[in-house]
Amino acid sequence: MLEKDISEKQINYLIKVIAFFWLLTKIWSYKTWIAARVYPVIPPLDFLKNVSGFVHLFLFGFSLLALLAVLCFKTNRWLLIALFFSEVLSCSLDIVRWQPWEYMYLCFLLIVIINFYKPKNTLVVSHIFLVSIYLFSGLHKFSRDFLSIVWLNMILVDFFGFSMDFILKYKLFFAGLLLPVIEVILAISLLISKSKKKISYVLISMHLGILIFIGPFGLKYNSVIWPWNVAMIFIVMIIYLKPIETVNKNILLSNLYWIVLWFVMPVFSLFGSWYQYFSFNLYSGKGDQMYICVYGNEKELKPFFENKSNILCEGKLCINLQNWALKEIKSAPIPEIEIYRKIGVYMKQKYSKHHLKIILYNLETRKSVEL
Repeated sequence: MLEKDISEKQINYLIKVIAFFWLLTKIWSYKTWIAARVYPVIPPLDFLKNVSGFVHLFLFGFSLLALLAVLCFKTNRWLLIALFFSEVLSCSLDIVRWQPWEYMYLCFLLIVIINFYKPKNTLVVSHIFLVSIYLFSGLHKFSRDFLSIVWLNMILVDFFGFSMDFILKYKLFFAGLLLPVIEVILAISLLISKSKKKISYVLISMHLGILIFIGPFGLKYNSVIWPWNVAMIFIVMIIYLKPIETVNKNILLSNLYWIVLWFVMPVFSLFGSWYQYFSFNLYSGKGDQMYICVYGNEKELKPFFENKSNILCEGKLCINLQNWALKEIKSAPIPEIEIYRKIGVYMKQKYSKHHLKIILYNLETRKSVEL
């Protein structure tokens, strides 16, 4: 009975932590959740294009109130169900809302709903989910894109301030592969080791390192994921507060749908056949950047023009979609070609195709394609 009470307390802490940081993140990125903005609202399904802006606002408001209620009152299963469906409905109106942190919080929420009266199973399934997050986050970083864009440019040059001569002299370029190797080893160790609590300390240190790297005292980049990394620290602490039940055949079979979603489908993302954010492709440097060359006088786009001229736009005004999204809606664009194409169609319809040129550019291969 005592063990059950401890598990229930862990789940209660887990729900409160998720509710708090989810609420904080949604408020910070509020323009992601409403239609009154310049950044394109692109629903996954075309028939949802003309949904009123009031619906977006209502769902956003409902989610905030539901998260507040979860945070302030005793956990209620029906409230969690209502919150889950309101979030799914909101995400169905705009694809950019399917951020990796949103997907993670929804998964945790559904785990709790399904196992509401089985707290020990909630902890075990949450543990399996964390293994998947760290495993595929690491696997996606095994690429030259990660080494060039994230490791070399962001970490060695921008963060540490090393010169290229210094990097070449000490052969630091391929040392970046240690990061994904460590992340994958930690994920596997988390699954098979009996010292999960010790491994959790290393994971907490990793998230602290990420916060130092991109946080307010580092590169000041992508601020919306700062609270997510803090949330991950608390989530890891809570889940591994007490020993986790060993994952056996029966647990795997009874949670087969989660195994397929978290361990089978993400494999396809390595070949471009599953959404990158649904497999926690985070800071891998992979994928294309979208540039919008503006030839007309589009005043509402003016705040998002790049300061420097871009060779892709032949000296014309230029918008980098990633920088635009992070500046206005505090969320990164979904890095999928099909979504970029939809954004390109939207922009040409709204501003006239004669005023814009849409270009996809791969930083690693330096190849560009006009949409």
